[in-house]
Amino acid sequence: MVFLFAWLSLANSPIFAASVADFETRIINQYEQIRLTDRYENEGVNQEVALKISEFIQQNPQSFAYDFKKLSSKSMVFVNYSPDRKLKFYTFDISAGGTMREFESYVQFKQGNKVITQAVKEGGFIRSIQQTQLNQQAMYLISSTYVGSSCVGAYAIQAAQIKNAKYKAIDVFKTRTQTMNHIDVDYDCNYYPKNIEPFDMNQHYIRVSKDLKNIDILVVKASGELTSNYLRYQKTKSNYQYVGTVK
Repeated sequence: MVFLFAWLSLANSPIFAASVADFETRIINQYEQIRLTDRYENEGVNQEVALKISEFIQQNPQSFAYDFKKLSSKSMVFVNYSPDRKLKFYTFDISAGGTMREFESYVQFKQGNKVITQAVKEGGFIRSIQQTQLNQQAMYLISSTYVGSSCVGAYAIQAAQIKNAKYKAIDVFKTRTQTMNHIDVDYDCNYYPKNIEPFDMNQHYIRVSKDLKNIDILVVKASGELTSNYLRYQKTKSNYQYVGTVK
């Protein structure tokens, strides 16, 4: 027990913090120049970087408290936190060249004094995390983008919780016939509204109210053409229930 307390004290010390910063600096020094060339993707160097960082954060729990701002500024990793700072997401672009993009993500969270790092399946490019409560438990809404080419892909929202020391997608979106843990809507940039910046387009396709009471999903025709209608999912005590169509 004394050893455990001593280790935890060391884990929060400047020495441990410096070790994470040193790792970050080494990665930048080793790969920064390559990142600016076609080799970075075409030869899978970006996958090598993702592997090294993911292995490091799994083996070094003190990474949970480190922001990795330098690596983020170089787009070698994209870091997002939940509003309560209890979930930390790392997303890597591991694409192999071309316009289709492939992403890999991990989530970190604490259970007692232990930091758990877990791969996120089919996470896409994680853009943001929102937080509410269902059944008096914290529930997180993860907004992501999937890129099929330079112009087509999908926007998605997924619900997740920490259960039994694991990050799990949970079925909370209830239609008349099924319950889902995520909703996605395809996009085609040829049909983007001209009055909205492309970076903010995900908020047009999936509209979430500030109080998280309503989640509206844009109705898109099979051709890719947009409508002015949304499918509304309204928050209850235990789920988001489909209640009909709104403008």
